[in-house]
Parts: sequence; C-alpha cells; structure tokens
Amino acid sequence: MSMGTSRTAVTPLDAEGVRTHPLCGPLDRMPAHYRGPHQLSRDGWVDFADRLERREEIALACAATDANHAVLDVGGGTGELTRAIAEQLGHCTTVEPHGSRVATLRGPEVGRTGTLDVHPGRAEALPFPDESFDAVLAAWILPYVDDLERSAREIARVCDPSHPEAKIVLIGGAPDNELVELLNRTCVPLADEPQDHQGFLLATAAEVLADYGFSRFTVHRTEAALHFPEPDLDGRVAAAAAVLVNFWFEGHPRAEEMRQSIAPALREHFAHRPHAIGDQGAVLIARPHTSTASVL
Repeated sequence: MSMGTSRTAVTPLDAEGVRTHPLCGPLDRMPAHYRGPHQLSRDGWVDFADRLERREEIALACAATDANHAVLDVGGGTGELTRAIAEQLGHCTTVEPHGSRVATLRGPEVGRTGTLDVHPGRAEALPFPDESFDAVLAAWILPYVDDLERSAREIARVCDPSHPEAKIVLIGGAPDNELVELLNRTCVPLADEPQDHQGFLLATAAEVLADYGFSRFTVHRTEAALHFPEPDLDGRVAAAAAVLVNFWFEGHPRAEEMRQSIAPALREHFAHRPHAIGDQGAVLIARPHTSTASVL
C-alpha cells in the first residue's frame, strides 16, 4: 500500500516562513553567513554510520517520493537511503563525491527490486542536464558543501518543475539535535570555529529554491540516533567521545583535547539517556509554486 494514503492537510509555507519556523531554530542565533563546510573524513564517517539508526527519516523520504519516477539522491553516503528509494521505485540515481563510497555503492542490483545509477560528483556541479529528475533528495549534505547557494541552485536546476509530483527534499539537523549541541558546546570552541546552525542551511536553501520556482514548503521533524550499547559507562563515554570528535574533527591538532572536553558532557548526557545520542532531523520539502500535489 502506498504510504501516500497517510498524508494530511498541511498549509505550505513561503521561504520567509521557513526561516522563522521553529524547526529552523534556534531563531535567536541565526547567523548572517555560511560558516563553511565541516570536514568529513572517511574513517570518521564510517564509525559514525555504523552507530546510526535512521529508519524514521528514511521512511519519510520514501513516503515523500512514492509517486515519483526519476529520483536523484545527492550524496549517496553508505547507500542506505538510496537503496530504500531504489527498492521502492525500481531505480535511483545518486551522486557521491568520495571515490571509495562510489565504489561501494556501485552494483547492478539492489536486493531484488531496484537498481542504482552511481555517479562521482559534487552538489556544486551535478553532472546532469537541466530538469533530469522529478525529485531530488539531499540528506545531511548541506553542512559539507563548499558553496551552499550554488549547491541549492544545482539541486533546483536538475529538478523538473513541470512534473506533477516535482519536489526537492532536504534533511538537516533539528534545533534540539543532541549530537550538534554536544559538539557545539565542547569541541567547536576548541577548533575556534563558528557554531553550527543547521536551520540556517535549510532556510538559505529555501530562499534559493524559491527563486527557481520551488516556493511551496513544508517542514517536518524526524528522529535518528547513534547507539552505544557498551555496558560500562567509562567505555561508553570513551566510544562516544571518539565517534563524535572524529565525525567533524578527525586529525585536528586539538582532537585529543576535544575528546577530554566532551567526556564530562557525555557522562551528563548518558545519565538521562544511557545508550543513545539523538541526531534529530528537520526535513524541508519544496514543491513548485504551481503544484497541487498533496503533502505529508
């Protein structure tokens, strides 16, 4: 049964409504400029992904695209989301900038029901003609691009606004994201970097997408989490400190200092949530201003 049967009436927002939406908060800390990309190493990403459970956001992305036919996933990563879309629709195209992940993603078959078309490339220069897809996904990609606005323009460029189910789906961090809060509080100051603000990324992207005619927005919340099953608290804190610091700061000259700095915050966190760190998400769905398609 199509997941679309569970959709309910939601009043779409304009770009300004996205910028002031609570899920793009904290609103009182909205920066004026993009802080620049986080560095994401291969080992740091693999260790992070091995701990991550994201079934809800994958289910939401599948529900959003269940009526589409040509879907692009920008940044295939581990392939979990790309494969879920391919299994649902029979095929999915993805672009991945890291060569080792391209090799992992490539393969003629996904389970029994879907195929992947994997291309090397970056969000800032998608290797496709204009209007090649009727839906484009970009999950947790915006914090790692060199040029935020150019990436949003490219995403809009390759999506066909004339398709009745045309949409762009962007996933970033919610304002209560536990992982981001821990890193912002303990590690980002040691790196002497600006604080991370995931809502700024979605709000800025919404303004660019609106300029390309994708000006009807809905915003949704999802839950994901990193799991730490280690029974011993000291082992759990050490594992979480390594995973979180390596996620953004692997190889940083102050990485060991960061691990020591984050440890007390992790002990405090595990006192009320013993075996998980939330990676709560905000999902922005953009549709053409002429769209009459139902929303989630």
